Amino acid sequence: MNRSNFNALDYERRYQEGYGVAYPESHIIRIHRHILDWELDVRSGYIFDFGCGLGTHLKYFTTHSFVPYGCDTSHTAISYCKSLMPDFESHFFVTPTVPDLSGLLRVREFDIFLSNQVLYFLSDHDIRNIVKQAYSLVRPDGVFIATMMSYSCWYSRYITETIGDLKRVEFSTPRCNDSNLINFKHQDELVDLFYPFRKIHLGSYGSHIREEEGSTDHWIFVGLRD
Repeated sequence: MNRSNFNALDYERRYQEGYGVAYPESHIIRIHRHILDWELDVRSGYIFDFGCGLGTHLKYFTTHSFVPYGCDTSHTAISYCKSLMPDFESHFFVTPTVPDLSGLLRVREFDIFLSNQVLYFLSDHDIRNIVKQAYSLVRPDGVFIATMMSYSCWYSRYITETIGDLKRVEFSTPRCNDSNLINFKHQDELVDLFYPFRKIHLGSYGSHIREEEGSTDHWIFVGLRD
């Protein structure tokens, strides 16, 4: 089985079983308030969410004058997006893991391209493919926002093998008994990975809720198209 398809099929199963966030995550709200709104004065426009899941973050942005577009590999997730935002039903697409976005979208100049907790399921080659497409789809001075999993995330304790750019993670905790393929990154790798977007911020977020698991550290990259 294709490595990226392994993760896509796994997440379709999870969505069918009720997976997904019902409320926007705090780091997305902070990016909106602290960077998009306060720093960049991006307060409306078109936003595309690559790997949008249930559409929770896009729904949040619609309440702040943004027009949402999104794609996901999960039929279950996209069906939910359409029911959540019926006025924008035609803006959501089921796609392959690495789609050709230019054939789907009527909008050619997005103000924001977002990919939250998705790209680290892809190889470097596939990430660069998505970044190249993102660069062609955002307007000059458009914003690119992506998160990647850090090696300091507790998931890295359970790496069992390396498969190209991906690490097989076999969880074995009281809460988790599952498997994933994840592309962990160090902070200093991200500027090159997300080129040609120009970095304006490279931060992180995470929480440590359960003692036996550890921190959920992720990087946050925010870049601009020059």
